[in-house]
Amino acid sequence: MKPSILFLFILISTFCHSQVDQEKYDYIGDFGASGNALWALVRKGSQYGFIDRQGKEIVKLEFEKIYDFESRSSNWALVLKNGLYGFLDKTGKEVVPTVYDKINSFGNSRSNWAYVEKNGLAGYIDKTGNEVVPAIYDKIYYFGSSSVKWAKVEKHGLFGFIDQSGAEVVSVKYTDINSFGDRWAKVEMNGKYGFIDKSGKEVVPPQYSRIQSFDSYQYNWAKVEKNGLEGFIDRSGKEIVPVKYEEIYRFNREKDHWALVRLHGKFGFIDTSGKEVVPPVMADIGGKGKFHELKDLFSSGGAHLGGLGIVKKYQVTKFENGLAAIRNKKTWKIGLIDENMEVVVPPEFRKILVDGEGNIHVW
Repeated sequence: MKPSILFLFILISTFCHSQVDQEKYDYIGDFGASGNALWALVRKGSQYGFIDRQGKEIVKLEFEKIYDFESRSSNWALVLKNGLYGFLDKTGKEVVPTVYDKINSFGNSRSNWAYVEKNGLAGYIDKTGNEVVPAIYDKIYYFGSSSVKWAKVEKHGLFGFIDQSGAEVVSVKYTDINSFGDRWAKVEMNGKYGFIDKSGKEVVPPQYSRIQSFDSYQYNWAKVEKNGLEGFIDRSGKEIVPVKYEEIYRFNREKDHWALVRLHGKFGFIDTSGKEVVPPVMADIGGKGKFHELKDLFSSGGAHLGGLGIVKKYQVTKFENGLAAIRNKKTWKIGLIDENMEVVVPPEFRKILVDGEGNIHVW
């Protein structure tokens, strides 16, 4: 710096400070040091304010702390009064009242917005000072964290969503909301499950005690449970298979393109269109029965059963309608014997069903 310029700077600074009542303040900062070239930060006791170059008090001594202008990614200065935060602009106006427990920097989680907390509740203000998201939420999650542009919000233990304008697009009424998949997010209300789509519409009302993943049983279907019964919904939310079966087994296990179903303890089949192709009237022989040692029915444990070998290799259920299931203790496959101890079906199958006409079906 040239000597003449340095001298002029010192002269101006000395002149400016000479306009200030030095005895009035415990501290006087340099003009411009806080981000406003025309003001100097002053303190008396524990209270801060600003004075201009003529010594006039532009901002009253009423703040416990005044941060530098532009320190929170705005043209304003963060201030603290009575333990609460707000903002001053460069005219000295309190553009954001000191009512907040916390104010984050602008742009941290949403462009041109600052996260705020008031009375322990969360919201957002914009760069005009407006509360674009009222401070009414216990928690606001990051925008985009649920695989959608919205932010999940929590209030009184319930969840919803706000969009990027701050509007509540999904009411805060769910006890849980999962992240979105390709199209939907699973929601829970009062222990029941459903789905919402990316417009916020409830496409499947929360009515099911369980919803399994789509495609795990059948392409584009999800298995659902309600009141202990099972069915299927498709990706439109329609109940493609009514929720009426005690159990639905996997497709293609017993028969290609069919799934075994159980209702009132009887078995039938549905196909991949959801149609009940075989009504559930068939009895399961051995599937749920209690097995005990087959040798106990014989006087000698070394006795033989037809061409199957010695009876100690097998277990048996009680007889019903003249038939009992036998099970190979090594392979765990089942078959049937009659009351004369004759083999009706060799123990080579996983499941045996008998229909109302006495016909035997094996898989």
